[in-house]
Amino acid sequence: MGSIDLIAMLGNLSRNLSSVQSLVSGLAYIFGILFVITALFKFNSIAKTRTGQSSQEKMFVPVMFFFGGCALIFLPSMTAVLSNTAFGAGNVLQYIQVKPYDIYHSMGILIQTAGIIWFVRGCVLIVHGSEPGTKHSSKGLAFIGAGILAMNFSYSQAAFNYIMNELLHLTGIGK
Repeated sequence: MGSIDLIAMLGNLSRNLSSVQSLVSGLAYIFGILFVITALFKFNSIAKTRTGQSSQEKMFVPVMFFFGGCALIFLPSMTAVLSNTAFGAGNVLQYIQVKPYDIYHSMGILIQTAGIIWFVRGCVLIVHGSEPGTKHSSKGLAFIGAGILAMNFSYSQAAFNYIMNELLHLTGIGK
């Protein structure tokens, strides 16, 4: 029997992860539409109750549903804007040639796919954490931050290496 080649397995997995990324983006789009519709219904119910008497319902919940829905609807452009804000635009690393059986490239695509999933999960947790009695918003922020760092894995790694080198130079060890 032939031996199991881990690099070939990861290469085949990374080639198929683009369809998983498209599926997650499509689900994010559907969640976004549902969140915006839910926000409109919540705005409508608050408006109806406020015309009759003073209401105890907060405007924060439908606003968070609306902004979370918009973030999920515009997921590709939102991640591009957040990536450019955090790591800068026009980096040379964008034009690296694809090597399907390179272990580093395969793991990078796997981490980027996990980042997309974490970003969507973070948006959903923040939206649901806006309702009274739930405490998931801080966990959602952590997922969004981790998702942004994972979607830009090569940039995150370069930034971390730069910070560590500067800390070594400050302490006098890295001379």
